[in-house]
Amino acid sequence: MAKKITYKIVDGFLVIKIDGDLDNMATFQYKTKLCEIIKLNQFKQVIIDLSNVTFIDSSGIGLLLGRYNQVKQYGGHLILCGINKQIKKTIQITGIASIIDIYEDGFEQLKKSEVVL
Repeated sequence: MAKKITYKIVDGFLVIKIDGDLDNMATFQYKTKLCEIIKLNQFKQVIIDLSNVTFIDSSGIGLLLGRYNQVKQYGGHLILCGINKQIKKTIQITGIASIIDIYEDGFEQLKKSEVVL
């Protein structure tokens, strides 16, 4: 799967979708773009959809924590969704699951669920 990042604004939420591995190379490519997108409008609600992410390493975890801190500076909230079992295990081991809300459903399924966004 090719590495790419897309984003859209849905009902006032910034929804970022990441495809491919979230490793050192991807983090290097995505960090500046993500920082600029979030800073541009100082989004208060940011959802990162990881449903097409197959691998995450420590630099990917660092990228997520950095965006959490950035959104928090604006008084906002970060949600990770579309977490597969492997990614979920990595996120739980690192402890960030205790500060960032995570959902196994992807964004499209999350919108249809009873989770209040």
